[in-house]
Amino acid sequence: MREKNSWITSSVFPFLKSFSFFFFFSTLLFLSFFPNPLLSQSSDQNQTTSQAQNPSSNESSPQNQAQTQSQSIASNGLPSLAQNFSSPDLKLKGLVMVIPIHGDIDGGISFFLQRMLRKAEKDHAVFVILEINSNGGLLTSAQEMKDALLACRIPTLAYVKGRAFSAAALIAISCQKIMMEPGSEMGAATPIELMGTGVKAAEEKFVSALSAEFESTAETRRRPKALAGAMVDKNHDTISGLVKRGEILTLTSESALNHGYCDQIVSSLEYALHYLNIEPDPLERVEPTSGELIARYLTNPSISPLLFTLGLWAIVLELSVFGWGVFGWLGIVCVLLFFGGHLFAYLAGFEAVLLFFIGIFLLLLEILVIPGFGLTGILGILATLASVVMIFGGLYKAAFALAEIISFSFAMILALFWLAPRMKLFDRFVLKGDLTTEAGFIAVDMNQFDHLLNLEGITVSPLRPSGKAKFGSEKFDVMSDGDFVEKDTPVTVIKVEGQKIVVKAIKI
Repeated sequence: MREKNSWITSSVFPFLKSFSFFFFFSTLLFLSFFPNPLLSQSSDQNQTTSQAQNPSSNESSPQNQAQTQSQSIASNGLPSLAQNFSSPDLKLKGLVMVIPIHGDIDGGISFFLQRMLRKAEKDHAVFVILEINSNGGLLTSAQEMKDALLACRIPTLAYVKGRAFSAAALIAISCQKIMMEPGSEMGAATPIELMGTGVKAAEEKFVSALSAEFESTAETRRRPKALAGAMVDKNHDTISGLVKRGEILTLTSESALNHGYCDQIVSSLEYALHYLNIEPDPLERVEPTSGELIARYLTNPSISPLLFTLGLWAIVLELSVFGWGVFGWLGIVCVLLFFGGHLFAYLAGFEAVLLFFIGIFLLLLEILVIPGFGLTGILGILATLASVVMIFGGLYKAAFALAEIISFSFAMILALFWLAPRMKLFDRFVLKGDLTTEAGFIAVDMNQFDHLLNLEGITVSPLRPSGKAKFGSEKFDVMSDGDFVEKDTPVTVIKVEGQKIVVKAIKI
């Protein structure tokens, strides 16, 4: 008889049924009612900027005087900023910090900006310059950066070096001054929603909320709010010479200069400093640390679910099939990188990680120790889901992350099902060749225990749920029908399936 019986069918699929399908159908149900806006999650508007306090001491060093001047400028607003700096008597001298905002806007770069703004205040910087070149990204991260910039007590400049689209436009508008290089652009902040593998325009309520956030930020920085709203919502009034109704506004450097969204077009950062009448002492260009770069990569929305999936299934395969070895350690490394990246970037706390491992422990306890499926398994699933929501930063992100994880999981199962018979690594787990009597194989009688059906006996060991029972003078390996059965309990055979004998306790 020729038989090919894959270890995947017998070992992995049962776990897949109990673990993956719950997430799969619950995620699909969630997504059918709650689409996820990539750039349309509204938050409470924080429109109050911190007012800087001037030192009360009559005698101060030149650095403190420069800091006092910069804080006064931060409080007084934009119109007087260039006028004050045009006077040689008010020339600022001190630390100027340049913070690069390049690439996608995400949680990692948000954490980096907030850390640098705190450092700038601690080091008594006189000016902070954001060098922006970004096509946008996550709105939630941009909102965090906007709030940090509005609350910053140090004057800020958005130096657009190329483009500031979408979420990056909100960051640029949040700065007190905006300067652009020739050929740079800013705007195009239409929110979109992720729908499976495609995108579509966000719902009207999200567009309205984001438009209001752009407008309120522009008002705070005393810039025309109508232009800010037109960057987001196409249902705006026609703005003569700029954009018609039904079109999204994108400003070039020249149009931004002519309409109050650029204070000066400059060819380099040195010219920007000259225009602001600032003498940097020193000019400090900060960069993310290697740890922040790694954390930013690990928390990328495309990388993070894949890393989690690889770690989870590597551990599952190791425990189900291999014992413990390379796959187990690989799984642990992937899981540690997943959680470590989120912890380092302050995207998750230790409570989320602890909750996740508690949930996994409860699930393993339910599967391996406690018979059936009950409260322990339900609590394990709820704890795991809650931790995933906390780690990924909300229901929407968690729902789409779970959808990605499940998709990756099914892809991995299909790949293993196809590759396993062809790889020597899996030879001892995949049955190959002919099992013939000439090769020394002896067929097992699958009906040898049928005569035990409906017989009564007594347990000679506890059944947890498997153990031993005695029928007549013979002892057999048996399994209870689900309940624990104590030793010396009368039982009856209720089912025989090949080598499997199922018994049930007889109630007296």
